[in-house]
Amino acid sequence: MLWSTQWRPDQKDPAGRDAAAWQGIQRYFFRSLCKVEIRNSGTVPADAKAFGRVVLLTVRELGPVVRIGSPSLLEGGTEVVMDVKATSNATGAQLADLRMHWKDGGPFVIKGTAGLAEDMQEALRATFE
Repeated sequence: MLWSTQWRPDQKDPAGRDAAAWQGIQRYFFRSLCKVEIRNSGTVPADAKAFGRVVLLTVRELGPVVRIGSPSLLEGGTEVVMDVKATSNATGAQLADLRMHWKDGGPFVIKGTAGLAEDMQEALRATFE
């Protein structure tokens, strides 16, 4: 599992979001039943052929959002946007190529950054399970 981030240029606290993404990724994969090696890398390394599958995960957005206006007066929560590409080294087949946009929240919900690792973990659960 190779992960990286591509934050927008005006992203607040990218180092804090990197840490939250890493914590959420660790929690999800280490609690799963699959055998996995996690690396921070945006490209496939030469030794990736030794693995059965390679998953590239690029986190683009991880943070709280607040919207004022319709359909409700105040709506907020957390968003996680990530690209997921998976390939099988045994067959060379592409197993997945998708953009996931996960949201949690609703009317009158205000969330901060304290729970971003848990939100990342839940977004991964929704993506892979």
